[in-house]
Amino acid sequence: MPISAEETTDFIITPEDRQAAKILVALSRGKRYHPREEGEENSSNKKCKEVDNSKETLMIIKAWNLAKPDPVENIPNTVADLVDQISEPIKKQLTVSDVNEDLRRLMLGKDQVHKKMRPLLTGSEIQRLKEGLDVTVYGPENVVQDMKFKMWSSTPVLTSGWKGFVDACNLEEHCDFLHVWMFRHRETRELCFVIDKTKYSTITKPLGKTISDQIN
Repeated sequence: MPISAEETTDFIITPEDRQAAKILVALSRGKRYHPREEGEENSSNKKCKEVDNSKETLMIIKAWNLAKPDPVENIPNTVADLVDQISEPIKKQLTVSDVNEDLRRLMLGKDQVHKKMRPLLTGSEIQRLKEGLDVTVYGPENVVQDMKFKMWSSTPVLTSGWKGFVDACNLEEHCDFLHVWMFRHRETRELCFVIDKTKYSTITKPLGKTISDQIN
């Protein structure tokens, strides 16, 4: 007996039907469909949870954030008296990519650089950021390294010498925390950077958002 348009029919949707529907939707969007392997979702969730949200680390970072190290302590005496127009420090936890041997650059937050360091730059220097500015970087234990300060895509970085600085200062991901200042040399008028590090051996993971938000 024919079924009228007003009549309805119950359908049983099986798991196979749902899987087929997912494939069709994926293909219709021009994407290659890869069924999720058993345990893959748990693995993804595990990676998301591999951050440090401990109370101990929170207390450590709060204290570190309040500290005000003297940048001049990492500058040779012959240069210390010639520091001019020094910026507020950018603070950051070193990431895996910061010490990666292939990338060879220190990423500095775009907003932080704009707020704290851009006021020290001349118009000409801002225009040359894409190609890079030659700078001298002073670090712990009298380490001095020539580098370039430049825009990498839309991200400000220190590069072309950063790898040597990492090795000389024995910098490591996660446990090392940096204060980074920019200053101008009073006589040469060249841009320079000073980097101070604090190592916390108990911190072995990236900071969770709640803790990283304490850094300013």
